Amino acid sequence: MAQEVLYRKWRPRRFADVAGQDPVTTTMRNAVAAGTPAHAYLFCGPRGTGKTTTARILAKAVNCANPQVGEPCEACPSCISYNEGRAIDLIELDAASNRGIDEIRDLREGTGYAPAAGRYKVYLIDEVHMLTDAAFNALLKTLEEPPPHVIFVLATTEAHRIPATILSRCQRFDLRRIPVSAMVDRLETVGAGEGLTMAPGGYELIARQATGSLRDAVNLLDQLIAFHGTTLTLDDVRAGLGLVVDDRAAGLARAAVTRDLATGLSLLAGARDDGIEVRAFLRDAVAVLRSLLMFKAGAGDRLGLADVQADEVDTIAAGASVAEVVAALEALSAVDFAGDAYDSLPAEIAFASLCTGAANAPAAVPAPPPSSTAPRPAAPRASTPPPPRTPSTPEAAPARPAPRTTAARKPSSPPVAPAPPAAPAASAPAREFAPTGGGELTPDLVRLREGWDAVQAAMRGYSRPVGALFAIAYPKAADGERVEVGLPFPQQVDKARDQDGGKVLQALTVAVTEALGHPVQVGVVLWAELANTGNVPSARLARSHLVEEALKQGAEPIQ
Repeated sequence: MAQEVLYRKWRPRRFADVAGQDPVTTTMRNAVAAGTPAHAYLFCGPRGTGKTTTARILAKAVNCANPQVGEPCEACPSCISYNEGRAIDLIELDAASNRGIDEIRDLREGTGYAPAAGRYKVYLIDEVHMLTDAAFNALLKTLEEPPPHVIFVLATTEAHRIPATILSRCQRFDLRRIPVSAMVDRLETVGAGEGLTMAPGGYELIARQATGSLRDAVNLLDQLIAFHGTTLTLDDVRAGLGLVVDDRAAGLARAAVTRDLATGLSLLAGARDDGIEVRAFLRDAVAVLRSLLMFKAGAGDRLGLADVQADEVDTIAAGASVAEVVAALEALSAVDFAGDAYDSLPAEIAFASLCTGAANAPAAVPAPPPSSTAPRPAAPRASTPPPPRTPSTPEAAPARPAPRTTAARKPSSPPVAPAPPAAPAASAPAREFAPTGGGELTPDLVRLREGWDAVQAAMRGYSRPVGALFAIAYPKAADGERVEVGLPFPQQVDKARDQDGGKVLQALTVAVTEALGHPVQVGVVLWAELANTGNVPSARLARSHLVEEALKQGAEPIQ
């Protein structure tokens, strides 16, 4: 007996069996039940999401002798012929290899003949975007007004390449990537039908590896069964998929967050010595860090992780701050392996740089006086109050005359400054470069301004647009229980408050709480003076109307 691959053996035969595409299948089922199918459909979506399968089920349902609430009965001769692949009223055309005008002319001539067995003749044109312009033009009129017994179903992975004249004549349905949960349910059905014994969490690993394509997921399951048999452990699944053991990837993520240089380098060296692809190992560690960041920011609940991995993320999150997670993500996600995925040296250098750079970070956060705060904010922020001085000195020069008092001498010798004068040295630049209209310079406000870089890094980790928005934000007031963060334009304030249903504001609250060390309520307010101070990167740009408009939309100046 010929062996049939699983994805063909378990191809859905009813609309209810199609995973993760309920809006599409419900519409098709209702149209069949009402007896009012459209004359032309366009199914768009990535590979393996059910475009061809849904089209075949539609053809079977409209020709079924006894449909059941829009579903094919699976018992009549017509349904049996479709299941066996011998239905003559379903004409499939692969546009990738039949893309010329002659093939479309033959198709158009065939539409004039009545169906051989059922009520409708269904033409399924797969990869329709591959047709030539002449072929599209030849199809156009027939597609707009086909004979009443003809239904066209066009399928494509690249809808943007379909001419607008074709799109306007079809009912378009966009099939999305299949969610992990729906894919797991379908894989469990296939596994049960094949008598498969799968360890808990195994189907989740396969589903995540398939990245939204159910056909890829079933193919991966087929490969695992061929290699390991019908009893699969988690180690079998990981080995078969080429995945790194989860606890090792989570261990590297933990070491990156805690800046444990010895542990991290040992894990990387061990992965290399075991023949594991270091790039894949690092990618899994970055995935754990991303899940950790989303969890800390309140932007996701376990994120569809398997229970074991989700518990590991919970454990790491207990002792990690948002800023530490963001720094680890930035360091490990930017590693360039230069074509050799098994070379551990680039990853080791990136990890060592992260850990050694973090060695000075604790001194920068709790010890605000001279080391981290005075030089940095003074350079960009103190340059705007005295305009005549900026052209004559380098960018760092305005930092010293900015306080205009004896404080000008203090930044010049930060290492030997005694502890008592440290607080005035930190507060004087903050008072000097801050725009007018800010709140009282409370200890919380001073501490938050000194640690504002970490807050901005956390918002960049949330997403690039959000990071760009908060690159021009600045703490305006802090009274111990409530913090106000200012933005210079009303559109930006509205975006910060409402974006992602308030999750951005929630992430900002988490980051500010991390910076202050105690819970606070955070609000975003309008602070128009920010647009005219060196605190905002845009102040160093030429103020054209285009720059002004880009800033209002949340753009971040780069150069």
